[in-house]
Amino acid sequence: MAVLRPDITRRLLSRRELIRVGGLGALGLGLPALRAGRAATLAGRPRANSCLIIFLSGGPPQHETFDPKPAAPIEIRGPFLPIATSVPGLQFSELLPLSAARAHRMCVIRSMTTGIHSHSTSGAFMLTGHEPTSVAESVPPSAQDWPSLAGAVGALRAAERSPLDAVILPEPIFNNPAIPWPGQNGGFMGAAWHPHILRCDPSQERIEIEGLTAAAGVTELRLDDRHALLGQVDRMLHRGLRSPAIAEMNRFQQEAFDLLHAGATREALEIEREPAASRDRYGRGKFGQSVLLGRRLIEAGVRLVQVNWPREPGDTAAGNPLWDTHQDNAGRLKNVLCPQFDTAYSALLDD
Repeated sequence: MAVLRPDITRRLLSRRELIRVGGLGALGLGLPALRAGRAATLAGRPRANSCLIIFLSGGPPQHETFDPKPAAPIEIRGPFLPIATSVPGLQFSELLPLSAARAHRMCVIRSMTTGIHSHSTSGAFMLTGHEPTSVAESVPPSAQDWPSLAGAVGALRAAERSPLDAVILPEPIFNNPAIPWPGQNGGFMGAAWHPHILRCDPSQERIEIEGLTAAAGVTELRLDDRHALLGQVDRMLHRGLRSPAIAEMNRFQQEAFDLLHAGATREALEIEREPAASRDRYGRGKFGQSVLLGRRLIEAGVRLVQVNWPREPGDTAAGNPLWDTHQDNAGRLKNVLCPQFDTAYSALLDD
């Protein structure tokens, strides 16, 4: 993974790049490791430049998705049958026919487990790659947490074509009652490396993203003037108070301003530009359109996009929120969950 852009030796380091390099020490990367990493990079640069994570909050059951147990009795394997896929010898659940037809484009890993029985801390393990110090349920985030994958990507390989390094959409993951999961931010690297959370509903005709939509009648020139004035006020406040909270607020304001001026990324957020047939292929629900929006952001240069399964009306109930189907498991999987996932995921593979 490249640490600095190729032209870095031809100019002075920016403040952001100095912070990025300095932060590598906190991750245990000394100069020898950096040199070794650079040599490995020169020997064979990875082909992947971006990553799109689909996180099915609540935990999809393996038997009814990618790992059916055809030889097990019905009380173990459930009521759904296995079907053949495009890979000989590999079977999926009958609830994923579109994915089964595209299995040759996947690498299915059936052996991964965390050993943690709590949703939030098990999820934090998956999103950071490090086991949390507490494995209890509903543990809120702390400044001592390991950074998320999204935070690490922003620190180690910033986007070159977009003001956004990493994005989480359409909402963060939280437990009932509204306790956010750890493992979704910059952790011990600090707030400067929190990924940008786009709270939105892309299934709407025109999405409105909190904090990223200019008010009606505000032209680009007026926006520039307001931004310059706001910068003067912020600098005065920052000199007087030296507050980390003000510095963090300034960062998000700058990101929002940059995004409003970034043509490709701004256009990617205008999902109404997508042809109707393409939107139909992903499914018109909030999840399907979020996956489509994630694809558009990747194409616009965002390094990492994490699409979380969103809560639907009623999903705040304790019985069966998200993929946590303690009640009506078969009905939820057959009629609500698997069809939406299968439709969006297969469309993403096709694109």
